[in-house]
Amino acid sequence: MSFLSYAALLLCWMYCTAERACEEPPPRRVKEVPTEIWDKPPYPHGTQVTYSCRPGYIKLGRIVFECADGSWKQRLPLAECRNKPCGHPGDTEFGSFHLTSGSEFVFGARVEYRCNDGYQMLSQRNYRECQANGWSNDIPHCEVAKCLPVQAPENGRIIMTGAFELGREYSFGQVVNFECNAKYKLVGSKEIICSSNGKWNSDVPQCQEIICDVPEILHGSVRSPKGSYKESEQLRFVCDEGYRYGERADVQCTESGWNPAPYCT
Repeated sequence: MSFLSYAALLLCWMYCTAERACEEPPPRRVKEVPTEIWDKPPYPHGTQVTYSCRPGYIKLGRIVFECADGSWKQRLPLAECRNKPCGHPGDTEFGSFHLTSGSEFVFGARVEYRCNDGYQMLSQRNYRECQANGWSNDIPHCEVAKCLPVQAPENGRIIMTGAFELGREYSFGQVVNFECNAKYKLVGSKEIICSSNGKWNSDVPQCQEIICDVPEILHGSVRSPKGSYKESEQLRFVCDEGYRYGERADVQCTESGWNPAPYCT
């Protein structure tokens, strides 16, 4: 073999077995980033790059990438950046929370709070997020549900149980009872309850004047009838020939109607 042929083979072997440089910059990852700016490739075989963690992550071990025969490879595979822990997000009185994002209290996690039955969220935000510098915003606050004050119906009054002040807000579970003045009857619910949503479970009742209309009496008629009768007023009636009073000839107007019921038999 001539000298020139041998030299050519030697050069070919050296070129083919040479370790290649990296033609791309070191990889930028989700959690890790190179500590320096690497933007002028190529980089010779054996070049090492040290990485640091992005905000919100903590480093476990020394993270180093090395150019090995044209590609970047991590020297210590177990070294990594992990999500930074935020610790417990904090409990709220009269409420609870649950994770809605993530499975641990680490960077990127989100917890949402909800109030117990009968309590309302006062805070504008019902959640906290684990951020790079810790939990966002304050712990949400729950307060017992409040119902607006109520007024006594016209010709009626409020009967309170317990030391409650009229004209003040009422709390969840409190009950307000109503009563009408004499000669008036209650139309609606006798009591209303402050519900867990901060609203009364029923409207305030009304007090209506007790009025009895002139009755139609089969086989009888009313003596000197008026247009209507108020409570306690009496009505007299007579029966036709051949009929007699059912109980008595005079009946009284009551809240439930005429008592006793007028009829002829």
